[in-house]
Amino acid sequence: MAQLISKATPRWRIIACPIPAAAILLFCLLAAGPALATSPVPAAKNTAPSGSVRVLADAAYGDTLAALIKGAGQRIDLAMFLFKTSPSRDNRPAGLVRDLVAAGQRGVEVRVILEYSSHDPALNRANQETAQALRKGGVAVFFDSPGRTNHAKLAVIDRRYCLVGSHNLTQSALKYNHEFSLLLDNPALAEEILAYMETILR
Repeated sequence: MAQLISKATPRWRIIACPIPAAAILLFCLLAAGPALATSPVPAAKNTAPSGSVRVLADAAYGDTLAALIKGAGQRIDLAMFLFKTSPSRDNRPAGLVRDLVAAGQRGVEVRVILEYSSHDPALNRANQETAQALRKGGVAVFFDSPGRTNHAKLAVIDRRYCLVGSHNLTQSALKYNHEFSLLLDNPALAEEILAYMETILR
């Protein structure tokens, strides 16, 4: 085993040992984890360079998704198991409905895919109410086949920013629950997710 301290040099002189790049990356991610989990990203045009990954734990997801929707310039695609709003003034999913409608009104192509269940009328009622509000604002909404459950929670913004994880668009998921998702800046992954979304509609 190579000695860390050379006897031919003063005792304070340390011989450098190579540290694997993966170990450095892991240390940086662990050190930055709390900040990443609590800080929403700004509008899409100001997000981190391509290839970055950001942890979106708990309420950080909703803030980040809202910022990305507001900053979108071309296209927004969502696939959600449950998108449930309420008339409450502070209802976060209702705020996302308004953001999606506003995006469509400024010329962004918006598509939302929701679950239609063969056995859960309460879920169907919630998704259909949201679909009605979105369609009223000009947003394209689609439902999957009742014969197969769409349990995905996916968002792709401008064919670049990908949100993947456990968050449904409900007040509980966006404000109270322990939920965990990732934001990935990866155009190639975005294309794969968009292709997968097409399979939900078959």
